[in-house]
Amino acid sequence: MTGRLHQLPLFGRPQRALRLTRTQTPQRTPDKTPRTGRLPPLWYAIALPQLLGIPDAQAREEKLALLAQRLGQLSGTVSVEAPDSLVFEARSSLRYFGGIHSLRVHCRQLLQPVLSEWGLPVDFHQAASPTPAASLLLARAGCNLLVHRRENLRSALGRLSVQSLTLPQRRRLQLHNSGLRLLRDVWRLPVHALGQRFGTQFLRQLDQCLGHVATPVRAYESPPRFDSSLEFDYAVEGCERLLPAIEELLERLCAFLQARDLSTLHLQLSLQHEAQAPTLIALDMRHPGQFRAPLQLLLETRLSTLTLPAPVCGMQLEAWRFKAASAAAQPLNGLSAGEGTAAPTESARIAPLLGLLQARLGDAAVHSLQSQADHCPELAASTTPGHEQGGSTPAAVLQARRPCWLLPAPVQLQQHAGQLLYRGPLQLLSGPERIETRWWTGQEVCRDYYVAMNPRGMRLWIFHEREGERRWFVHGIFD
Repeated sequence: MTGRLHQLPLFGRPQRALRLTRTQTPQRTPDKTPRTGRLPPLWYAIALPQLLGIPDAQAREEKLALLAQRLGQLSGTVSVEAPDSLVFEARSSLRYFGGIHSLRVHCRQLLQPVLSEWGLPVDFHQAASPTPAASLLLARAGCNLLVHRRENLRSALGRLSVQSLTLPQRRRLQLHNSGLRLLRDVWRLPVHALGQRFGTQFLRQLDQCLGHVATPVRAYESPPRFDSSLEFDYAVEGCERLLPAIEELLERLCAFLQARDLSTLHLQLSLQHEAQAPTLIALDMRHPGQFRAPLQLLLETRLSTLTLPAPVCGMQLEAWRFKAASAAAQPLNGLSAGEGTAAPTESARIAPLLGLLQARLGDAAVHSLQSQADHCPELAASTTPGHEQGGSTPAAVLQARRPCWLLPAPVQLQQHAGQLLYRGPLQLLSGPERIETRWWTGQEVCRDYYVAMNPRGMRLWIFHEREGERRWFVHGIFD
C-alpha cells in the first residue's frame, strides 16, 4: 500500500508525484491548535540565482529592494532574503488575485520586465509552503513546488540535499563525511543525537523549515518619499507671488517629516509652465531641516536669484533624501533660552549663514575643507561640496601653522639685493618648517617653509627649495 502526497508544480513540466511505502510514511501528529476559522499563512518564495553573478553586494541589495517594492503590489509583507531571494505572505492575496496560479502570473508580469531591463535572465524559481524557511529552501533548490499542508513538508523537503541548508563550510563537510546526503537521511536519526553532533543551530534551522519553530520575517519597508503639487487657477508672474504656494507645500512637507520623525537633506521645487520645460530648483542643505521657517528662507533665497522664463501655472515639491531627526536643543517650559540648554557650537552658529550663501550663490560656490593623510601641502587637504559633510579641518590649520588659503600654484618671489619682495620687502617671522616627502613617486618634495610679513601686514607662507637653485616661492596667505 502506498500513500500519495499532493504537491502541485507552480510552473513548468509537472513533476512525478512522490510515492512512499507504508514504512516510510511519516506519522501525522494531531493538530492541537484551536479551530479559529482562519487559514494558516502561505509563504511564497522567489529565488533569483542570476543576481549571484553580480559581484557588488551593495548592487545586489539595491536590485532586491527594487524588486521588493514591486512585489508590494501583491502582499503587505515582503521580506528581502539576501543574497538572491524574496519571500512574501500570499494567503491574504489569493482571493483577490483569484488563486495561487493567477498570483504566479502576476509575479512574472511584475518581475520579468525589470530583469530584462537589467540585462539579466528573466526566469526564476518559485515555491510556496506554510513556512517561509521551507519555501525559501524549495525555491533556492529549484523545486518549484506548492505544498498546501504543513504535515507534508517533511516529505517535500526530504529529497533536498543537506548542502541546500545555510550552514558553515565546516558543518557541510561534517555532514558529508557522516554519509548524510539528503534531508530525509538526517530525519532518520534521533533528534538528541543530531543536536549533540551538529549543534542546536542546525536543529533550529530544520525545525523552522517544518514549522515547529517560528521563523522571524522582517518586512521590507520602501524608503520614504515626499511628493506634493499645486495647480493654479491662473498663471502667476513674479517670484514674490509664488511665496504663499511655497509656504503651503512646506507646511505639508513639515507635517510629513514630523509624523515620521525625519529631517530632509534635499529639496526639489519644480515650477510648471504652460509651453516650456519646468524650472527646477534643487537645494542641497548643509544640515538636515525639519521646520518650515528655515526651509522657506532657503527656498526664497534661491528663488530671488532666478528670472522666470514664463508665467507659472503650478508647482511641485519633492524630497527623497532623509535622515533621522535629531533632538534639537529646545528650551524647557518656564526656562529661558540660555538656561538648561547647552551653548551652540561654532559650527552650529555658522551653519545658517553657510546655508544662505549656498542657496544664493549655488552649491558649487561653497566648499568644505577635508584633511588628507599626506605631508605635501598641496595634497594635505581637499575640498568637498558644501552640502557634503564628514570632513575635518586639518590639524595643522587648527594650530595656525599653515594658512587656509593656498594659492593654486606656488608663485616665485622676486629678490633685490638679497631681499625677498612681495608687494614690498618681506620680513621673516618664524621658520623653517622642513618638509621632505613623496620621494617614492619620483617627484620628491624638499622644502623649508617660513612665515613672512610685508609692509602692508600680509602674513605669507613662503618656502625655498633645498636642492637646485634654491628659489623662493609664496605658497599661501594667512587670514
